Amino acid sequence: MWSALLALALAATNAHALLRFPCAQLTVVRSDPLINPGTVGAHLHQVVGGVSTPGDSFDFSMPNGLDLQAASQCSSCSVLENKSNYWTPTLYYQSPTNGTFTRVAQYSGPLTGNPNAGMVVYYTQIGNVTSFPKGFRMVAGDPFLRSYDASIDDSRSILFRCLQAKDASGNGPDTHNLPTTACPGGIRSQINFPTCWDGKNVDSANHRDHVAYAINASFGNFGNGCPSTHPVTLPLLYLETYWDTTPFNSGWANGKQPFVWSMGDPTGYGYHADYMMGWPEDTLRQAMAQCTDYGGQIFSCPVLHTRSEQDMNDCAVPPRVDEVVDGWLTELPGCNPVQPGPARATPVSGCGAPTTTEPVTKVSFLKAIDGWQAVGCAAEPAGTSLLTGGTTTGGGMTIEKCLNTCATKGFKFAGLKNKNVCSCGSSFDTSKVSSNYACNLVCEGDPSEFCGAANRLAVYNGGTPVSVPPSQSSTVSSPAPTGGQPIAKYGQCGGQGWTGSTTCAAGTTCQKLNDYYSQCL
Repeated sequence: MWSALLALALAATNAHALLRFPCAQLTVVRSDPLINPGTVGAHLHQVVGGVSTPGDSFDFSMPNGLDLQAASQCSSCSVLENKSNYWTPTLYYQSPTNGTFTRVAQYSGPLTGNPNAGMVVYYTQIGNVTSFPKGFRMVAGDPFLRSYDASIDDSRSILFRCLQAKDASGNGPDTHNLPTTACPGGIRSQINFPTCWDGKNVDSANHRDHVAYAINASFGNFGNGCPSTHPVTLPLLYLETYWDTTPFNSGWANGKQPFVWSMGDPTGYGYHADYMMGWPEDTLRQAMAQCTDYGGQIFSCPVLHTRSEQDMNDCAVPPRVDEVVDGWLTELPGCNPVQPGPARATPVSGCGAPTTTEPVTKVSFLKAIDGWQAVGCAAEPAGTSLLTGGTTTGGGMTIEKCLNTCATKGFKFAGLKNKNVCSCGSSFDTSKVSSNYACNLVCEGDPSEFCGAANRLAVYNGGTPVSVPPSQSSTVSSPAPTGGQPIAKYGQCGGQGWTGSTTCAAGTTCQKLNDYYSQCL
């Protein structure tokens, strides 16, 4: 239904278990702790999975032996037990008119609800498998490839689907390169990780040598067993990301596809992904033995549990590299000139891009503004208002514009929500603020700023400073409201910890799938 590989997995007699779950976006940053440990990474990545504060896990340095399960306080993935990290490059559109770049937004996959961007993760059992051991790491793909070579496993492990609609069918042609025609439903990137292990090492110097692809394997083809050098079969891990390229469908010129990956790759052959295992070993082993739902739904797995979509979205951290990655850019972040190949790309340095990181204690989704106190990120479920002095929407919203609007009207407090909504008020209940909430959506009018999130209000105070109670836990449950804006089909409409709307769009109803998740179907 969702990909050629999933269809094959469900049809294969030796594929006994399947997990399919969404992960919201944890951060977008030039960090790659496998390839560039301890330093700013070469190119921009979108990261999902576990993290803790102040940076014990996902960070610029994640040394061997780091126990993600123990170190991570939250995860942006829906499986409660899973605190692994996964990351891939980001996609940009390059204007054929002036050569500038703007980042392509992501959207959630079918039947996954409405997490903030991120990706869909699959684990498939192919015959008898051994669970990933604690501390396991690996990479897939080669960022320097610029041409297809069928003899290279990395080339065969990648596909791009030109989606014909934004629906649950997932229909469209697959190519190893980025699509060469505009796609009505956007582009889905798909990548397999190796499934064969040497049985000894949880990592290797290049993060590749301890694993191998099955003989003659490719995306959608499980291959002919493991080579003798890597005899242990692992679960098949693969990632899907949905890129909303549709706003640019009219922005093609001379038949040339206008998209480029963040490492300067306009071909797609250099697409890649990284994985750090963060499951309890025994739990993943049990899941591979017992989670046999035809569609990979976690609520049907007896050994796994889900976290709420709100908790997924709240597990996010601000970027620690002082550079703008959204809006219209004259260059890709880092030193990444476009290299179309067909020869392998070459690393570039010395372009003046930032090479240092900001301290964890100095980065925030809220901004320091003279004369204003950044109070914090507060829970504001749909249909409720923490600031009651009126709202302003759209108009290229920025933090400064909102604060000025409220100050001009004589209000002490200002709040920003969901990228483009500004609200004002004379008083504010600071008990609604928690450091566990993420106000991480980029402002509509300034890509260097963050303007709250869905159900989350970024609050500023222009009067006497107020004190905020300490956050008590990473999961805050609130009674679900009975109204609010209608939720689109396949979106979350309820469940333990859900603070959003319970009203579904016309033609759908809110159906309980488990205690943690109800969906508009």
